[in-house]
This record gives sequence, C-alpha cells and structure tokens, in this order.
Amino acid sequence: MSSPVVLINVFSVPQGSEEQFVKVWTEALDLMKNEPGFIDAKLHRSIDKDAKFQFINVAHWQSAEAWKNAFSKPQLKAVGSQALFEENPALYKVEVES
Repeated sequence: MSSPVVLINVFSVPQGSEEQFVKVWTEALDLMKNEPGFIDAKLHRSIDKDAKFQFINVAHWQSAEAWKNAFSKPQLKAVGSQALFEENPALYKVEVES
C-alpha cells in the first residue's frame, strides 16, 4: 500500500488578483474534495504583501497515485486553465516529525 503524501503548491499571484485567485482555488477544492484519496487541504496567505509566493496550498493525499489520477481529469484541468497564476506543485513525504 502507498504511503500518504503532502502536496505543497506555491502560487505567484499578481497584486490585485488575489480575490480572483481565491475564487478559482476554492472552485478547484470543491472538485478535489470528492476525489478518491483526497484527505484535506489548506490555503495559506502570506502576511508579507511583497512575498514572491503570496499563497501556499498544503494538501494531504492517501498516495501519489491518487493525486496524479485526480489532476489528470479534464474538469480539474479546466478550472486551473481559467487562471493566469504561476503554480509550482510538488509531492513530499514527511521526513522528520516532532
């Protein structure tokens, strides 16, 4: 059985587009929540308005395969394609925990 994975996705959002970004991200989350293997997700917003990455998504999936299957679906690609935001998704596993 596969181990749970953490998706960390950092977003560069032009100033003035923050509310549009949150709307698009929320629409994508509404689709994701129903995907097999999805555990949870949280969107973090930088308190520094000049940060390179204003938003960071941290999500948990039951496996890398579940995440890949979800993101290969056309309806999820369609939501992401309506936004002009730079994203940088990557999967991680917990290395050290306290």
